[in-house]
Amino acid sequence: MLADIILLAGNLEEANAYQLAAAILFITCAIAMTLSANNHRWLFYNASAVIIAYMLVSFTGSGQGTALQYIGGMIGIIGGLLIFRAALQRETGKQYTIPYPLNLADRYPLATAGSIEGACAFFIAAGSLINADMLLFTVATLWTLAHIFLFASDEYLRQRVKPGQTL
Repeated sequence: MLADIILLAGNLEEANAYQLAAAILFITCAIAMTLSANNHRWLFYNASAVIIAYMLVSFTGSGQGTALQYIGGMIGIIGGLLIFRAALQRETGKQYTIPYPLNLADRYPLATAGSIEGACAFFIAAGSLINADMLLFTVATLWTLAHIFLFASDEYLRQRVKPGQTL
């Protein structure tokens, strides 16, 4: 959430409307993710906000790094869809089958979303560094670190990874 507050504060003075809106969405995502520990339905909001926010952030690029930011935005959308899938799994109590090779990522949806969004944030950081947008670079680097925690929050992965068990 610190990264999102930095993005918000950095865009209050010389506002980039897309980054400002994305910062607000990401702040609410962090709150929703925390609330989802007690009520999984917050994951539905989280997924929607993540998709919109990453689209907005990818639109802020200008210069040689813009293509990397677009790639990052597309990857972020996939991460948001996996968060939505995790919400559906918790809502229904079952995992719906999807075709191979997508089903390989389905066993651990939040861990997969964390991995995908971490890659998304990395591409956004790289693109923003090339474009000399140091605010977005700093924020995207913090997002990359935050997605390590999203990866670790996957309850299916935590249940599976116990002493003496293998994946």
